[in-house]
Amino acid sequence: MKLLLVSFIFILASCASHKNPREIKEAGLDGLKYESLTRYDSLRLGKNLEVKSELALCHNADYDEAIEKFKNKLDKNLDNYLYWNQISTCYILKKEYSKAKNFLDLAMAQAKTNQQKAVILNNLGVVYLENKNYPEAKQVFKEAVKLNGRSLTPRYNLVQIYLHFGIYGRAESELEILLKSAPSDIDFLNSMAHLKLMKKEYKNALVYFNKIPKTYRTRDDVATNLAMTYYMLGLFDDAKTTLDNADKSNGAYVSSQLEITKRLEKIDGN
Repeated sequence: MKLLLVSFIFILASCASHKNPREIKEAGLDGLKYESLTRYDSLRLGKNLEVKSELALCHNADYDEAIEKFKNKLDKNLDNYLYWNQISTCYILKKEYSKAKNFLDLAMAQAKTNQQKAVILNNLGVVYLENKNYPEAKQVFKEAVKLNGRSLTPRYNLVQIYLHFGIYGRAESELEILLKSAPSDIDFLNSMAHLKLMKKEYKNALVYFNKIPKTYRTRDDVATNLAMTYYMLGLFDDAKTTLDNADKSNGAYVSSQLEITKRLEKIDGN
């Protein structure tokens, strides 16, 4: 049985950077919660907005207000790497990548520790990826991991590149580290399940999908891959139910869902 190509879309995270539509409502299911606001839902983000955090404002698309607040703090933060890095965050979220790169350069000039440099390199990797410079992105993510092995964010972003290009062995090694640190993280679990699916280890893929709470299994990326896993295991009714309940907001996943549906219809017609 030929395995159809299941869409895999970059889902990146940054050290308080690149906005991600894959919101996670429960902090306990977000392994990057201490490193990034990326996957905060509106309620979790609202707690940061209460104190008018510049980063929270950026993630809420209140860019002008955030930049104005940053400007008011300039004199006290000229030598603060985090200040420049956070400004770059706003420009990444605004998709103004040249400006983001300029502020990352300023941040790197002020960075003193490996941990600080790793934060900046991770965000630089996001900028490279947004410009489809995949080799450069992979290299800086690897450098960030080397500088700070305890940071999960660059390791997760590196996994996304490995999965995108089918480098499954390296992806699996990194995912094992991520899941050891945060075994309930939605995207870590989904990434491992996707990897097992693409390696045709369908029963193992289902094990990881089943660890994802049901409320998140309707998410377009999760549901598409889960339906394909059911299909490959001959669990056709489960595949159909999963597709019926799947979110259909992303055209790439909808295309894959339709392909699986066509296969199921052929089986029903026999």
